[in-house]
Amino acid sequence: MPTLNWYLVHLNYTLNLLPHSDKRKILSHFSKIIYESVQDSLYLYPMPLLTHSSYQAPKWFKNPHLSTVYPSAFRRVHGVTYSRERLELTDGDFIDLDWSFSLNGANDNLLITNTKRPLVILSPGYLGNSTRQYVLGGVKAFNEAGYDILAWNHRGLGGTCNRLEKITTHGSTDELQEITAHALSKGYHSLVLVGYSKGGNQILKYAGELGSALPESIKAMVAISTPTDMVGSMAACRGTFYEWYFMRKLRKFMAERQHLIPQKQYAAFAKYRTLDDFTNAYVSPLLGWKDYAESTSALPFVGNIQVPTLMINAQNDPILSESCSPREIARESDFLWLETPLTGGHCGFYEKTTDGLCWADRRSVEFVSQILYSR
Repeated sequence: MPTLNWYLVHLNYTLNLLPHSDKRKILSHFSKIIYESVQDSLYLYPMPLLTHSSYQAPKWFKNPHLSTVYPSAFRRVHGVTYSRERLELTDGDFIDLDWSFSLNGANDNLLITNTKRPLVILSPGYLGNSTRQYVLGGVKAFNEAGYDILAWNHRGLGGTCNRLEKITTHGSTDELQEITAHALSKGYHSLVLVGYSKGGNQILKYAGELGSALPESIKAMVAISTPTDMVGSMAACRGTFYEWYFMRKLRKFMAERQHLIPQKQYAAFAKYRTLDDFTNAYVSPLLGWKDYAESTSALPFVGNIQVPTLMINAQNDPILSESCSPREIARESDFLWLETPLTGGHCGFYEKTTDGLCWADRRSVEFVSQILYSR
């Protein structure tokens, strides 16, 4: 493939041969060629630690808390419609799947009419579901680009309480494996995994655990605002507004599941004040773990990922520790592209637009499409 220097040499030679009136047209043409050359080099050749990001936050959104809270509270994404399907799990429980089909395709009662379209499986963040605005933004962006979507709801968060006391954790890869198998049974041949925060940790851990055994149909992944180091992330969150916010949502979530929880255990929830209390005093014993953060972290598995993966973590994310962005692993990896914009907050990356999409939505589609269609 010609190098950037090759293009520059030939550009200079060509310009010297042309009259001044033609130079603007030629410059425009060569600029496009050079841009495409750089883009191809970025995605098709190992260059995983990205030292520059295209995200530029609006003036007031350089603040980490504003860029996190404002999109969560006020962002609105319109135009997404779902078809609900219930997937029965092998452990006797179920999860609810929400399908959204490409604007270029057809929704025929979940009968896939064109399996050549790729399917994007979206995994939401902590205590989130398919109706969260950051999920809807991803759905809309990928739908408009010609992708079908399967957005799944973690246990008990799809609007219906589950059958079992078991909950979906940051490290739940068994559910993701069943969802992937279900998607393949529908006739899809190209799958893409996209995860936000907790969902990002899940997909990274899933791919890292399997390594080369990951289904070949999974062609690319994108993880956004991902707490790969759960120990570091929980430390960053400790004692903050965000911990208070999550605990408030947790209490409501557990109240809806009260009939599934032993009475003595449910009474103990009133004493819990921190996420550490909840995860280590309740979730870990429930699942047979010693420590929740260590048992769910994707970080030990990230180096084993063998599918093209874009990981976007803002440097000013108030919920992530610096250790959540594995720079050294990315530097040595042929598969992990780590992009760390200076700003963006947590699942924020706000842009003033008319379609409700944010920078991370467009960046995800750009990366995935380069991987799927530029080879």
